[in-house]
Order: sequence, then C-alpha cells, then structure tokens
Amino acid sequence: INGRNTLGENIADNGGLKQSFRAYKNWIRKRGAEEPKLPGLNYTHEQLFFLGFAQVWCGNMRPQYAQNRILSGYHSPGRFRVIGTLHNSKEFSEAFNCPKGSYMNPEKKCSVW
Repeated sequence: INGRNTLGENIADNGGLKQSFRAYKNWIRKRGAEEPKLPGLNYTHEQLFFLGFAQVWCGNMRPQYAQNRILSGYHSPGRFRVIGTLHNSKEFSEAFNCPKGSYMNPEKKCSVW
C-alpha cells in the first residue's frame, strides 16, 4: 500500500469513525434511554456500531484489481481500512475490552480531530 497515496483518506477514515461514534453516543444521550438489546445477539450497541463500520468494507477483489489498487489507489483496501482505523480507536478498544498492547489496541495510536 502506498501510504503517500492513501494518507488523506486514512486520516478521513479515522476522523469519520471518531465523529460518527460521537454522534451515535450523543443521539443515545439525547433520547434519554438506552436502546433495547437485540434478541439473539450477544453484542453491546457499541460493539454493533463497530461491527457495522467493519461490514461496510467487506468484499472480494480480483487479484489484478487488488494489486492495482494497492499500488496506485487513494484508498487502502477494505481490510486495511478497517484494521487501521480500529487500531486507532480508543472507543473500539473499550467496547471490545481489548488489552492494552494487544493487536487491536496498540499502545501508540494516531488520534485525529
């Protein structure tokens, strides 16, 4: 992945996730009541928020297309957009109780906005 090409979009992904999670928490607070749990799902609403974010970027690419995107694209492939953005999210780490220093909760995070 060419980090120079993807830098702006990587920053936008990090900031967008952070702001959308803030908006979600603000919406919950304004409602004055916690959403009821969804039957059959063993996830908190915060966890479902991050699962929804990750699911947006699920998909398959043909090898040639993937190689072209990796070398010249302005967006990282979906898998790396998700992992990279969630690595930097303190809220994600808290929602999933990721131990500090673990793969999904590195000690050094890049914080934007």
